[in-house]
Amino acid sequence: MTSTPVLAGLAAAGAVLLATWCVTVTRRTVSARELAVRVRVGGGRESRGFADTDPSSRWVRDMVDLTGRVADRAGLLDRIARALDHADVPLRAPEAVFGTAVVAGATVVGVTLVLGPLPALALGAGVAALPVLVVRRRWTARLRAFEGQLPDVLHLLAGSMRAGFSFSQGLVAVVEEIEEPARRELQRATSEQRLGRPVEDALDDVATRMDSVDLTWAVMAIRIQREVGGNLAELLDTVADTMVERERLRQEVLALTAEARLSAWVLGVFPLGCGVVLSVAQPAYMATLFGSPIGVLALGVSLVMAVVGFVWLRRIMTIEV
Repeated sequence: MTSTPVLAGLAAAGAVLLATWCVTVTRRTVSARELAVRVRVGGGRESRGFADTDPSSRWVRDMVDLTGRVADRAGLLDRIARALDHADVPLRAPEAVFGTAVVAGATVVGVTLVLGPLPALALGAGVAALPVLVVRRRWTARLRAFEGQLPDVLHLLAGSMRAGFSFSQGLVAVVEEIEEPARRELQRATSEQRLGRPVEDALDDVATRMDSVDLTWAVMAIRIQREVGGNLAELLDTVADTMVERERLRQEVLALTAEARLSAWVLGVFPLGCGVVLSVAQPAYMATLFGSPIGVLALGVSLVMAVVGFVWLRRIMTIEV
């Protein structure tokens, strides 16, 4: 019995190391393949790089490609790639799917040896959902940082235009002054603009990529101004001031609803916490709840009602500004 937890721990650690090694080898393989395409040796032959000579690299690449094809057939690959791009995670979608599948699968195997199949499946699902939550949180944090920079970006752009720059020149000047994440996104827009794409379309893509409503409105205002004419610098200042006032109002609403939102969390977590405490302090008392059909039914109904109440309180406290 003492070796079972050890095996489970070794399986989990091996899963993490295997996923890390697979992603590392895959990215090195892709880089070598791209380099091999660009470098040619005498006689017009392409140099054969690391990707063609290392069997482990070919195996990992094939497994990652297979995982990517499966995710693509399920309609998930594009969504995962978009989420990774939004969150600025330096991974390809097949690599992320393969790494998550390896870690989740090894977790299921390891926990099955200790607790059985049902807890293993539950924990494996949690491990598979963890990267999704991390990417989503990173995406949200990046969006908030970007929208927090937008008023400064528009003010800087308006100041550059007052100094005699054109809109495109002012955008390039802003890219040199602003910090991440706005710097990277606006730099992509200026690069597309140099290749001949209209700058409004490039900024629209930035707004779509970042899921920024504020930037969408700003680009819409710029389009309208270019059609009807007017002082673009003054318009940008007005849009930036509107964003600042909206953010101030949003923070006031969050402050006024803080007590109700905290109440929702307390009401949602308290039943679960109370059940855990009673299970530890009085296991015989809680055994009746889990051991009888009526107790299981009451537990299920209570869980559903608690979730509904939590979601309802959160919804009524979510005020769009």
